[in-house]
Amino acid sequence: MLDTLIQNKENVLVIGDVFVSCETMADAVRQSAIPVGQMHTVFWGEHSVESFSQKQVNIEKNGPDAEPYPAEIDACIQDVHVLMTHFAPIPGHLIEKAKNLRCILTCRGGLEHIDVQAASARNIPVINVIRNAEPVADFTLGLILALTRNIATAHTKLIAGEWSKSYPNYEYTTTLSNLTIGLAGLGNVGLEIAKRLKALGVKTLGFDEYVTQERLEKNGLGDLVRVDRLEDLFKTADVISLHLRLTEETRGMIDRRYFSLMKPSSYFINTSRGGLVKQADLIETLRAHRIAGAALDVFEKEPVTRETGFVGLDNIIVTPHIAGDTVSAVPKSPYLLMREFDSMCRTDNPERMVNFKNIRLS
Repeated sequence: MLDTLIQNKENVLVIGDVFVSCETMADAVRQSAIPVGQMHTVFWGEHSVESFSQKQVNIEKNGPDAEPYPAEIDACIQDVHVLMTHFAPIPGHLIEKAKNLRCILTCRGGLEHIDVQAASARNIPVINVIRNAEPVADFTLGLILALTRNIATAHTKLIAGEWSKSYPNYEYTTTLSNLTIGLAGLGNVGLEIAKRLKALGVKTLGFDEYVTQERLEKNGLGDLVRVDRLEDLFKTADVISLHLRLTEETRGMIDRRYFSLMKPSSYFINTSRGGLVKQADLIETLRAHRIAGAALDVFEKEPVTRETGFVGLDNIIVTPHIAGDTVSAVPKSPYLLMREFDSMCRTDNPERMVNFKNIRLS
């Protein structure tokens, strides 16, 4: 299906923003196998990280209709064959206007900014890139160590002038090799963490309703033990690390019911999506010390303020949504995306085509 996009000159629209420039996107497309005809470049949003973050949160919560796309797109969209965006919203009514559109590319893993259902209805493939799977996996492993061994808490106390070797989870402190890590979600990030844990000899359990045994084996994880129910993961693991997709069905699904299943000695980690968790239920669980601790990089509402409820908790690590931030992950994502696009054209492997099950591939 994609091979038709590398046979004739295609009109391309790239929509950049404060994090991924139009110039970088256009250069990445030109370096790919796509023969470019006309190249349209449009900037979305303002040149402000704070403004971008506000729009990002709104789109992640409310979908592609939550923020307007650039008005100048309407002038060229009917002639566009390939559309590339980072986070600019692509709502259904824009897709309907794009009468000649044959492919949507996005420089990120999340899809909240694109009406994928509308694209599928038009038989338009949507292709994303997991630009930050490795950075998030590294960060998650760091949080597990920092939380279970009190690295962050000890640092905070010592900087404050307190020489302390006593912590709320002191009676549970043990080595990584004695812990069972439960991965809730075995997508790109979950698989990267599983590979790191396997290399360290850490017992790992996984839950994912959609991952295939074939994909696990391709990643060297054919022996990964999977549980059939998410509840069993929460009951069994010493550390729960959340890596599920945020959908209307999964929003707020991790609540007090799941936290009540956890052992008093267990920990909860979330570097996935804040909206998956009922934050008030987690805070209540931590205040009552029903679990040993938690580490969060994502939150129900961002940015976090003093009123959120974390102030005064002595069994939590919080970071400001930085797990995927490295000097290269975001700015260079268009090149990674186009390398994967070229690979898909060569191998006819639709794995990065997020809606391949809902469109005709021939």
